[in-house]
Amino acid sequence: MTRTIATAVLPVALITMLALSGCAGGSDPAPTTPPPAAEVSTPAESSTPTEAETPTAPVSDIEASVAAFTAALDELGIEHSEPVRAEVGLSGAKARFDITVNGYDAGINVFPDEETLSTWGEASDSFGGIYVSYGNAVLTLNSSEGIANSAEIAPQIAAAVGGEAHGV
Repeated sequence: MTRTIATAVLPVALITMLALSGCAGGSDPAPTTPPPAAEVSTPAESSTPTEAETPTAPVSDIEASVAAFTAALDELGIEHSEPVRAEVGLSGAKARFDITVNGYDAGINVFPDEETLSTWGEASDSFGGIYVSYGNAVLTLNSSEGIANSAEIAPQIAAAVGGEAHGV
C-alpha cells in the first residue's frame, strides 16, 4: 500500500515542482563579469578619485544571470518582458523570475549550485522541458503552446550566452 501511494505522489510532486519553477508554463546562468568602468583621464595633481574611478559594487550571481539572459535576448532581437522576481516554489532555485519570451510564458531560475541545477534539469528533461542552461542558471522556455518557437530560439540563446540548449 505504501509503495502505491509513493508511486502516485512522486509524479504529482514533480509536476508541481516544474510548474512552480516556471518550466511547465514557460522557462539560469553563471555570473558574468560586469563591463569595466569607462576610463577617465584626470590631471596628475588630482588626488581625489572621480565618480568614474570609484569601484562599482560587485554584481550578484543572480543579477548577472538575469542580465546575461536579457542581454542575449536583446542582442538576438527576441521580444521579451522585463523579468519580475517570483516565488521559487519547490524548484530548489535560490531565485526565480517570470518573463515572457516572444509572447510566451518563460522564466529565469538561478540555482545555488551545480547539483541542484542538475537535479532540476533531470526533472525538466523527463517532462520534455525546453531550457537554456548557463552556469548555475536556466532560462526556461514555453514547452506547450510555444514549443516550436522555443525549440527554434533555444540554441540561438545558448550560443549567445555561451550555455547549452536542452530539450530541442
